[in-house]
Amino acid sequence: MNITVNPERQKKAHRVVIAAAVVTATVALLAACSSPGSPQGHAASTAGDIVQIKAFSSVPKPGPTIDVNSLKGKTVYWIPITTQASVFTVEQAAATEALAAAGIKLQLCDGEANPATVAKCVNQAIAAKAGGIISPSIPPEFAQQAYASAIAAGIPLEFVNAKDSSVPAGWEKLAASFPSNFVDQAKINDDLIIKDSGGKANVLMIKVTDSSVTTHAFDVGMKKYLQDTCAGCGIDTVEVGSTTVSNLSAQVSAALVKNPKINYVFPEFDSFSAPVVQAIRQLNKSSSIKVVTMLGQLDGLQRVRDGGAFADTGYSLAALGWNEVDIMLRLMLGKTPDVGAYRTPIRTFTSANIGKFDLTQAGWQSGKWTSDDDFRAMYKSLWSVG
Repeated sequence: MNITVNPERQKKAHRVVIAAAVVTATVALLAACSSPGSPQGHAASTAGDIVQIKAFSSVPKPGPTIDVNSLKGKTVYWIPITTQASVFTVEQAAATEALAAAGIKLQLCDGEANPATVAKCVNQAIAAKAGGIISPSIPPEFAQQAYASAIAAGIPLEFVNAKDSSVPAGWEKLAASFPSNFVDQAKINDDLIIKDSGGKANVLMIKVTDSSVTTHAFDVGMKKYLQDTCAGCGIDTVEVGSTTVSNLSAQVSAALVKNPKINYVFPEFDSFSAPVVQAIRQLNKSSSIKVVTMLGQLDGLQRVRDGGAFADTGYSLAALGWNEVDIMLRLMLGKTPDVGAYRTPIRTFTSANIGKFDLTQAGWQSGKWTSDDDFRAMYKSLWSVG
């Protein structure tokens, strides 16, 4: 069964990435790093059996020491797909802190989920002779002509929370694409659902259609992985975009009525969970349906704490901000960063461990929800500053 939004809205490709989050995560939203392998077999089987995957528990040193003294006084334009999602506020704060440690200023320009606005921001950066451009949750094709002009002007580009590590041909010396770990987060959640249900889950999956990043995470990480791994599981699908989220509660209600066997709902990002929880409560199904999502936003973890969600797998936006700055610094120095060497920590949160964490804005921005690593000190040492 597929319940879809208006087809005309689906054609608006490359819209907001939620996180992440809404990386729309996105969004949003949303992180992130490339995967060192499948997480299958490591996810917890119940709320009382949560084990963090070792490969995503720390922030490793991604490369050799660099001298950033020559970059002091420069400005890096930070152009996110939107500033309306809280994930970008946390990521921006981390990137601002990291750049400041290297003596560099961050200049924000809101992409407003609009290719024309993103292009305008890029052109502003070119006119200002920016030292670099970081674009969180925007794929190169979203405003490719403007980005190509930045490359022609000799300005380094970094695309964060990308689908993969590829950049357009001819851009390799000045551009880097830092892949999200949304696929990894999705697989971890699928493993959790499989084990919690004994391999007999009926899952309503909420696909976010905002961009190639969100659809890739759904197609590969959420749906295909569960299909390939759990023969006894059933999957229903609802599609939604950031511009149609007001319809989501009604869509979920219709899906739950049509298939009363559904016992898990998996919104791609926790930014979309509130309408899902609302629909479940209106149908008096809170005791029979578990909500499992990803991104790890503050409100998402508070929802787990308060019983509105079973699990939320999230990543460290603070570590992401410092990771992306290290990549940009290397690009600005004419070096080629190894994007595969970066790791952004991931952790699954349930009622079993949620009480251990400081569920405040400050706690979110600290990065300590997902790792105890002092990645700030590590990077300052790597850059020979402070």
